[in-house]
Parts: sequence; structure tokens; C-alpha cells
Amino acid sequence: MTKTKSFTLLFLFAAAAWPRTDRQTCGSYPGRGQEELLLHRQSMRDPAKIAALRAAAKPASRDQGNIVIMDDTGVVTRRNTFNLDRRFVLFQPVNPAISEYSFQSGEGGYDAGIAQAGTPVSGIGDDDARPIDLPFAFRFYGNSYTSAFLNSDGNITFGAADSASADRSIGRMTSGPPRIAPFYADLDPSRSGSIRMNATPDRVTFSWDAVPEYQDFGVGPRNTFQVSLFADGRVLIAWEGISSRDAVVGIAPGSLRGASAILSFSTPSTSTYSGAVIEGFNSTERVDIVLAAQKFFETHDDNYDYIAIYNNIGIPADNGAVAFEVTVRNNRTGIGDPIVDDGFEYGSASRLQAVLNMGPLSQYPVNPNAVVPSRITSRDTPLTVLGHEAGHLWLAFVSVPDPDNPSATPMLGRQTAHWAFTFNSEASLLEGNRIRDNGAGASPRFTTTATVEGYAPLDQYLMGFRDPRDVPSSFYVARASVGSANRSPQAGVSFDGERRDVSIDDVVAASGVRRPDFTVSQRRFRMAIVLVAREGSQPTAEEMAQIEGYRAGFDPFFARASGDRASMDTSLLRGLRLSVAPASGIAIGTAAAAFVELAADAESPLTVTLRTTGLVTAPASVTIPAGERRASFELRGVSAGVDDLEASPADTRYASAHARIQGNAATALRLEVTSGDKQQIPQSGTLAPIVVRVADANNLPYPGVEIVATPAAGASVQAVRVTTGQDGAASFVWTPGSTNELRLSLAAAPNVVVTATALGKPTIAANGVVNAASFTPGLAPGGIASIFGSSLAGGSRATTGFPLGDELAGVRVLVNGVRAIPIYVSDGQINFIAPAALEPGEAEVAVVTVAPAATGTSNTVRATVRALDPGIFGILRAGTTQLAGTNPSAPGEVIEIYATGMGAVSGEATVTPAQVRIGGSAAQVLYSGPAPGFPGLYQVNAVVPAGVASGQVDAVLVQGQTVSNASPVQIR
Repeated sequence: MTKTKSFTLLFLFAAAAWPRTDRQTCGSYPGRGQEELLLHRQSMRDPAKIAALRAAAKPASRDQGNIVIMDDTGVVTRRNTFNLDRRFVLFQPVNPAISEYSFQSGEGGYDAGIAQAGTPVSGIGDDDARPIDLPFAFRFYGNSYTSAFLNSDGNITFGAADSASADRSIGRMTSGPPRIAPFYADLDPSRSGSIRMNATPDRVTFSWDAVPEYQDFGVGPRNTFQVSLFADGRVLIAWEGISSRDAVVGIAPGSLRGASAILSFSTPSTSTYSGAVIEGFNSTERVDIVLAAQKFFETHDDNYDYIAIYNNIGIPADNGAVAFEVTVRNNRTGIGDPIVDDGFEYGSASRLQAVLNMGPLSQYPVNPNAVVPSRITSRDTPLTVLGHEAGHLWLAFVSVPDPDNPSATPMLGRQTAHWAFTFNSEASLLEGNRIRDNGAGASPRFTTTATVEGYAPLDQYLMGFRDPRDVPSSFYVARASVGSANRSPQAGVSFDGERRDVSIDDVVAASGVRRPDFTVSQRRFRMAIVLVAREGSQPTAEEMAQIEGYRAGFDPFFARASGDRASMDTSLLRGLRLSVAPASGIAIGTAAAAFVELAADAESPLTVTLRTTGLVTAPASVTIPAGERRASFELRGVSAGVDDLEASPADTRYASAHARIQGNAATALRLEVTSGDKQQIPQSGTLAPIVVRVADANNLPYPGVEIVATPAAGASVQAVRVTTGQDGAASFVWTPGSTNELRLSLAAAPNVVVTATALGKPTIAANGVVNAASFTPGLAPGGIASIFGSSLAGGSRATTGFPLGDELAGVRVLVNGVRAIPIYVSDGQINFIAPAALEPGEAEVAVVTVAPAATGTSNTVRATVRALDPGIFGILRAGTTQLAGTNPSAPGEVIEIYATGMGAVSGEATVTPAQVRIGGSAAQVLYSGPAPGFPGLYQVNAVVPAGVASGQVDAVLVQGQTVSNASPVQIR
């Protein structure tokens, strides 16, 4: 009995001391890059840090074999300590839809009286939530809510509760439900303190009074704060006694909507924000990965796609995180991740794509293939963790929509940057599981069988390594009987649910085509491994052997994990840059200049061997002279397809360079104006050049392509023919003429064309105000008219939606000074509905542009106003969408004539009756009145008369003495 009791006590003690959740997760999430840059910028305002950096010994890093040892001076810093205590932040909606916010902050703001008068929310425990009815409809990011969820962890959510025990992070804040977070932290009101609610008709306030932070034993640091929601959409947060130091503060629309702004609330701002507005606070030491990258590039070439940073100082990557990745550059589409280029701030001019904070070396076992203790559930090893973080450059951000909730992402789990536990990810390194379907009749139906084995076929497609046609279908489990939102991968878990199949076509439909595609995407990568150590110290031989084991093992691991479709090189070699890397295009039959380049002058002549497979030709070798950095050579396109260009230096101290070269016919290319289009013509001075780029479906640049400029009447251009440079771009300096257009086309494919325009003052052409159907000069009351001219819309092009308004894309049409209703605007043509109150005679018509290019008011044109001016747009066979001009009608059948300018309407009929003549014969009119659904449009239904000759004949409308334009009708 004693033995059993001792065992029980030991078990209870172990359970109490063991963390209640798996806190050692991956710290990668959308917005992580913004957070790291903000924290770096904040830390660089610290005078003490600046002084320490200036006094530090140089160089800041040194190589030991293939590992970079970096001193911690300045690199290790306190991140962002909480500085809002006894202050307030007020979020103010700034437009009628309340979907954008500004903020202001100041001293005080906490209302103790409201807090004490509030009603305690009874029974709310640790990691708990309560539904709350609001006393008014509260608008938040454009949506209206009459209820909310009060979550114990210092936040309010809408639409769904959030009581999970996962790390309270910026990523969870932005990816979860819509949220207001006065102090989003791991709080435990079951231990002490209280949460109170005070509601009035125009304000509801939630107050956390001395609520402690969770800790395994005893009562943690206490925190007092409150948040008020006002009926007009304002949100007021105030703090009055904060002891904890790690939290997220702010507001978020949820589900990653909008661009998140990670900022400092103590710094005034005049900006407005449509996405999340947040600040993360963290009091512990952290590695400033931005500064670490800058220091790395002080002594190393910009020759690496990744920098992976470990430390031997015991500094975690983040609270509860083993490691995390920050994407520095991304130019890929169709992977669910935004385009970004922050390379300059990290010290990289062109190549660096990601920085990995791998955390302390001590958290990993020495054996690269042994299980990481904090990741025992998922069975991650040092190599799989490194592969996981490297994979975040592409993964995992895509999901098909959930039929039950279109805003949900059922394929995604933690931080919406990992595959969900219930997604059959085929044991991806980016979480999820391999899931066995035991059959529709089995219970439990599903069992997880494997975790973290490699990059799965879907992963490889998103990484650009695999043809989408080679990606098998998979599935996720909806309505699963096992919780999955924040669960680690784990084999041997059985559960029930509803299988929902996912094909690659479904993924593409949800996220778009992956560009660049697998044919030209980068396959060869380089990674530098950095170990941050205390200044003046030397890592032990055991530490160096440990990290070298990871480095040496990762190259073959990455190849295996990617199905031998890609490679990783973690050696520290000098860089050789290939101008067309990682991929470029070349037009078949043309030659383009390329070059190889060193980061520093060659010590002696350096011969570089060039190899292709024959689709593109290049010289066998090129030599960089001593004392120089660059040598040029010529590439020539021979055949369509993708070639591999390899540049191998004779000096083994340099890394080889590789590029994928796409050969294409000129007719397969496209032109795009990248800058200079739609400039306003200055009163004095010249226009900026028009820059046009040649590219293909993968957006690859095409150097060496000749572009021809053809100016419109009266315009001129300095150079008619320009050849594109390395970036596939060419520049044209021009002077606009009367039509302000410059036509640009490929010399080898004249049909590949784009037009650039300059914006002058809006100009209506003489007799440029006409009936939109017949093009007869003049207006009819309530009719649809067109204006022709130049620069009419300030560079805009738009078609109206409903409800109709008196301004479209910043364009207004004035008729006798009264705003008409524009329904289509462009620089050359505007369609509008004339005011119904116009009297016959003359009217003055003008166009005004007010935004985005406020080019002013046009000339005024006098147009004749006729009470009746019928014009036919087109004729359909009744009850169909078939044009009567191409689909024959028989005598006795009905046609529908759609027209404008038919004058006043009484009830459902035109005041002036309409007559119809088909082939010269009078037709019976069944209906003459407004067409349903669109002002200014009329419909006339008529019966094709007997005796009309077969073949094509003309139909006209007649009102009084006025005859419309003719429109064809086929008779059989």
C-alpha cells in the first residue's frame, strides 16, 4: 500500500510540474517579419546599444570551418518591455463602414469607478471564455456584432471564442477570430482577482482586476486593465497596474484580413489602418536577427539564400518557441504568402530570402537524428526542425475554403502557418500528419500514422519543385472528434469525422497558380550557419562538433526531404554572382548580354566554365581579369524550353552559380509598363521616361529584346528602338501629342503591344457628346449618352455598380452644372445617363476629374437636346440571349429591341408611342417602355410581320417624326 501511495504522489507531483501545454512550438507566423523589423528599429534607438556597437571589436564575426561565430554585442538585446502602464490607447473608426482605424494614446484613462460598479463574471476559469450579449450593435472592422466572447486571457473575440492554451502570439492574434486585446497573455482568473462587466446603453466595459498570470505553482504576477466598447465603434484600452511583461496589445479583424501594422503605441501616429493594429511586448533577452544579418554581411558575400542562427547563451527564439523563420524576400505568387522585399534592412543587396532563429544549441540533442526533447510528440529532430523552418519560405499558407465557413482555412493549423493536425499532409515537415482512412464504416474512421518525414508532394509543388500534375489528391477531416487548432503532429491518434477530399486543382482555385512554376523555379540554395556567442568567448569543441553535425547532415537531408528535386549547400564559400540567376528568359533567335561577378576584385585571373544543355548557347568559359570583378559573355536562344546554366570557377574557394534559362518565342512574351504611365503633363519641364518590361507567364525578365515605340499624332520619342537590359526593361523619353499616347511593341512580334498615356486636362472633342446607341450628336432627357475626347478620366477605367452614383472613379459629368450619372469612364470615352429634367434646346456639358489624378475641368461643349432621340443598342430574339442579327427569326416570332433616348414614360409605357419597321414593313408593337433594372434603357417588343423577305433586313424605331439608327435582323 505504501508503495502504491508513493507512486501516486510522485505521479501527481510530476503532472503538476509538467507544462500544461506543448509550449515548444514553431514561432513562425504571418506578420513575424514586421515584428522583427519593428523590434530591431526600436532597439537601434537605444544609445547604450549604439555605443556598445561602436566600441565592439572588429570584425564582429569569424569563420571556424563552415560555421560563422558571431559576438553577441548588440545582437542580443531586450526586445520590447511593456511601457503602457497607467496609460490609455483609443482606437477611433475613421469611415462610415468603420473598417479603418486611427489611434491616440496618453496618460491615465482607467476608470476605477466603472470597474468597481461592474458585475463580476462568475466562474470564469483558466483558459476559459464566456458568451456576452452586448447592449448595442457594435461595429468592428465593417461588421456588426450584438454579442461577443469574453476570454480569460485578456481579450474579447467576435464570432468565436478563443480559450486555447497555445502561445498568445501576434500570429494567433491576427489569424484567429476578430479580436480586441487589452492585454493578451496567459492569465488565470481562477487563482485570484476578478473580471467585471459594466454595461450602459452606449458603453460596455470589461475590467480585469488584479488577475494573475498563469504559473504552475502559487499565484503569478497580477494585472489590472480594462477595455471599453462604445456604441459609435470606438475602443478604449487602459492599464492600471501591470506586473506581467509579456503580452500582445491591439485590435485585429481576424483571419489575416488586411495588412497588419505592428507598431509602438507610445509613438504618436497620424496613419489609418485597415488591418490589425498591434504591439507585442517581451521582457526577456532575444537575438536581434536583423542586426545579426547585417553583421554577417560585413564579413561575407551576399551569396546565401538563408542565414540560420543558433546561440550557445541559452536565449530562446521566443516564448514557447523552439525556432522561427522570417521571410526577407518573396517574389512568388500562388503560395498564400505576400510579396515582400526587406533585404536592404538585413544588409543583403539581392539574394538573401530568409533568416532562421534556431534558438539555443542546448535545446537540441547532439545527434542530428535524435528527437528534440520539447518536440517528443511530433518526433522532430534537429534536422527536421531546421527543415521545418527552411520550409516556411514557402509553407504553409494555402487552404481550400471550408464549405461550412468560407472564411475558415481547414487545411491550416497553428498560427495559420502550419498544416492542420486533421489535414493529411503526408507527414510533412510543416506539421499535419499522414492520416489513414480506415473506411466509411469504421469507427474510429481515421488514424494518424506518421509525422515530419519530409516535404510532401503538395509542399514540393508550393516550393516550385514539382509539376502540379504530379501532386496526388489528399483530404482533411471536418467535424473531427479530436481538437486540432493548436495540436502538435502525433502518430497513433484515432478519431472520427467527415472526410473532404482536396485536389491540386482545388488548391490552385483557392490560391492561384504558383509562379514562377516548377519549370523555372529555383532549385539550388545556399545557407550560412551562424552561432552567436558571448563576446570574447570561444565555443567549446563539443558545441562546434554539435553544430557542425547539423550543418553537414542538413545538405543530404534537404535533398532527401525534397525528393531529390532540390539541393542545399551549407559551406562557407566566396560568392560568384550570375546576372541571370536564379532565372531569366531569352527570346529564341536573339542574343543577350550576361555576366559573372565577384564581391571583391579578383586576386588573379579567374576562369569560369560555363555549361548549358544546348537550348541556350554560351561560350565555354569566361575569365575575370586580376583586379576586376566582372566578365561579360553572350547568351543566345536556340530552342524553346528551359536550360540549366552553370558557372563554375576554377578556384575552389568560390561557389558555383546556377540559373534556369527559359527560351521562348517572341510571340509568347508580354509587355508591361512598370513606370511613367498616366503621368500628368506638366506646364513646364518634361515627363519622366516610360519604362516598359518584357516578361513571360512566370514574370521572368527577357534581356536583349528590341522594343519599338510608335508615338501617336503630334507626339515624339527620342529613341524609336531600345533593347532591354538585364532586368528585361527599356526606357523611352517622349513628348505627348494631341492624343497623348505612345504605342510600344516587340520588333520581332508587333502584335505584342502595350500603350502608355499621359494625362492632360480633360478635353471633349468637337461634337463629342452623342447618343450612346446611335452616335448621333446630342442628348435626350434621361437617355444614355457618350462623351468622346482625351484624358477624360485621369487615367482611370471603371464601370459602375449598384447603387448608381453621381461620381465614378473620381470622374464627374456636369450637364448645365448638374451632376449626371456616369456608368462607364475611361480617358477616351465616358458613358452617362443624362438628367431627366433636361428641356429641349441646348445644354452645356463638361467633365471634372477629382481623383485619383485631379487633372481639372474640361472644356465646355454645347450639345443639342431633343425630346426624342431613339437609338438602338441591339436586338435579341425574345426570351433568349441570341442576337437577332445572327440568329434568324420567323414571321410571327417576337424580337426585343433595346434602345435609349425614347423620352418620357407614363406608368409602364413611353408617352410617345413607338413604331417598329422591319425590312420596311410595320410590325406589331407589344410593349414599349423602360427595360427592367437599368435607368435610361428602354425595351420594345415587336412581332416580325408576315411577308418580310428572308435574309438580313434592317429594323428601325420611329417616334413621331424621329427615326432611329438601323439594326440588323435575320429572317428565315
